[in-house]
This record gives sequence, structure tokens and C-alpha cells, in this order.
Amino acid sequence: MEIKHKGWDWNKVNSDSWNQISEEFFPVAFQWKDKFQSVLDIGAGKGRHSFFFAENGLETTSVDLSKSSIAYIKSKAAEKGLNIHALTADMTCLPFNDSHFDCVVCFHTIFHTDFNGIKKALQEIHRVLKNNGEAFISFISKENPNYNEAESTDGFTIFKDEGGELAIPHCYLNENDLFEILSDFRIISMNKIQNFIHKGNTSEGIHFFVHISNHCSPPL
Repeated sequence: MEIKHKGWDWNKVNSDSWNQISEEFFPVAFQWKDKFQSVLDIGAGKGRHSFFFAENGLETTSVDLSKSSIAYIKSKAAEKGLNIHALTADMTCLPFNDSHFDCVVCFHTIFHTDFNGIKKALQEIHRVLKNNGEAFISFISKENPNYNEAESTDGFTIFKDEGGELAIPHCYLNENDLFEILSDFRIISMNKIQNFIHKGNTSEGIHFFVHISNHCSPPL
């Protein structure tokens, strides 16, 4: 089964927002820093979440499909004196043992693939999380005005044909899709947020922000 995805060229991403911890994730991140010891940042980009956790003493691992992301994180971590294990890796085939991490953040990343890719990435997150480990994942909604099912390759996925996201897939889901593909997890919260103005700029983004935990095995 072919899975289609493509990483960003982070050398061409200049927006300062990618250097700041996301406001949607911050309340959960603030809980995690006092609750957990190890974290995996999938699609780490410029390392905004990785740096937050490393600065707060967590054993931090950053992965991204883009070599430019990992090079940037390694350089900045060295400047900051932070111990971050950063490596190029595919979210659909993570190079870690089962039950390895206390928590996983996958912010504005998992939808940059097709529907089969999202399902495989979730299987990998489930695999590498410890029992009762938690994850925070953002998804993009089919309610976004730039989604047109007739233009999709699988009823979910559209490949951008211009700008900095040329040929990068965006997989759009609705609530029912999410309940289906998250059935192996316990949903702690699921919020759908529509941005009209985001950080001072007009926005048409509609995303789901989902906080989940792994099922704990029942006592024997």
C-alpha cells in the first residue's frame, strides 16, 4: 500500500509563529512538563515544542521527514545547550521500540499525508506510547473552504499545486472520520476551532485539536 507524503523545506519557512509554542497546545504541554519524563515531537519543524520540553527537563526526541528541520533543531539545541535527540524519520514507520514514550505531540503534521498515511501514523503513535501515555494531535477539517472532495485523490486528500506547499498533501477529515480512526485511544478532549483572525492575520483555518491517551491494559 503506497503512502503519499512529503516534507517541508524549512529553510524557506520564515514565519515567526513556527518558533513559538502553539497556543492550542500550550495548556496540555504545561500539564505534561510536570507529569511526564519523555516526549516525542513528530513533525518537529523548527523545534518550538521540542525546545519547550527540553528546557523543562524532559527527555526530548524530535523527528521530522525533512532533513532541513533536523539540521535546524540540532544547531539551535547546541546553541541553547539543550539535549535533544533529533533525527530524520517517517511518522508512518517510527524507529523506536514499543511503549517507549510517555507522551507524543504531532502538531500540524499528521494531515500532511493521505488517509492511509494518517491511519498508519496513528498506529505508530499507539505503538510507541506507554500504557496511559498521552498524545496531542491536530487534524484539518473538511469544513475548510479550500477542501473540494471532487479534487481529492481518495475522498480526503488534496495535493497543493502552488506556493511553499507545492505537492504537499493535506488530508481533510470530519468528526465521524476521527471517531473511527481514533478508536484505539481514549479521547480526553476533541475541539474544533475556526480561526477568523490568528496572531493578527486573517485566517480561514478550521482544525481539530485532539488530546488522547492509550488504553491501559485491564488488571489481571
